[in-house]
Amino acid sequence: MNLYFECNMGAAGDMIASALVDLFDDKTEIIAELNRIGLPGTVLEISDSVQGGIKGNHLTVTVNGEEETPEHNHNTHHGRTTEEIHRIINGLNISEKVKADVIGIYDIIARAEGKAHGKTPGEVHFHELGMLDAIADITVTAYLLEKLNPERITVSPINVGNGSVKCAHGLLPVPAPAVTNILTGVPYYKSDIQTELCTPTGAAILKYYADEFSSEPSFENVIKTGVGCGAKQLEKANIIRVFETDCAASVTELSCNIDDITGEEVAFAAEQMISHGALDCFILPVMMKKGRPAYLFTVLCKNCDTEKFVSLIFKHTTTIGIRKYTPSRYTLKREFSEKNGALIKRSEGYGTVTQKIEFEDIRALALKEDISFFEARKRLETDK
Repeated sequence: MNLYFECNMGAAGDMIASALVDLFDDKTEIIAELNRIGLPGTVLEISDSVQGGIKGNHLTVTVNGEEETPEHNHNTHHGRTTEEIHRIINGLNISEKVKADVIGIYDIIARAEGKAHGKTPGEVHFHELGMLDAIADITVTAYLLEKLNPERITVSPINVGNGSVKCAHGLLPVPAPAVTNILTGVPYYKSDIQTELCTPTGAAILKYYADEFSSEPSFENVIKTGVGCGAKQLEKANIIRVFETDCAASVTELSCNIDDITGEEVAFAAEQMISHGALDCFILPVMMKKGRPAYLFTVLCKNCDTEKFVSLIFKHTTTIGIRKYTPSRYTLKREFSEKNGALIKRSEGYGTVTQKIEFEDIRALALKEDISFFEARKRLETDK
């Protein structure tokens, strides 16, 4: 399973968390589970929300019976330090991985804030970002992503808005300096909407988790869509959408021509591809320029495994370049059953039904009985 975050109206921590909650069928149970993680004095609630006619969710965080606001935070304390935030996180009833993820996100924010204000990350005091609702948004996001366990996360270019934003340091331009620092190397753009659309929390969460930023997602295999609504009512629907897609349904084809590798070496490379989960790997003899004999080495893999197999091809072959294709494909629905100790694969679709005994089971019987492969298959076919 993959996730794609569509950030046409920016990204904020509460919107991201709200969209992820929307991917769960039993929202009541998941909110109850989140309320047991031990955020001090904090209660989480999810409610329906509508933005521009689009229904989604909004996650509300109340602390000691009331919602925290930037104004409340400015009047009550000077902001939490990195050490104080780490102490809160380490005291929560969450896995060590989630704790590490939350701390990793805050470290991104600390470096960005420190750079913006000429301080080291350890000297940074978190004002709005040190409020318990911000800690809750980040922790909820990390917790839910661990439960969803996506194989790959892709994020669209991020709309940061325009104009100015009021914060503890005064009136700042949009995007705020900390957001600009976080989004270094990330595709983002300003729009005609005169408000801050991408907060430091939202930017840091996406920067931390994104495997790729892309404006060209594939929506052919969407399983679910989560919609997170922001608190501001704007001229456009103030939402972030997260699409859960079927990773296995989309494939990537990687290929390269190799003229300086032996038959044994390229066969070993193919074995490595299959052992690491390639959908298929095949080798063809080709003739290259100047009459050089070579191999066309091709790997078919799930889209989410593309980077892994690029690395494996470079590791196990002598190629210095790989071509990438993303073909469409038609597949039959496959089901497995077992009979007389043999695994039988049944494929169905497009008016066709086929049934086949798995090769390894035929091979095992042939070796066990010291008979030919053909005789072993005949026996199993008769038994079934």
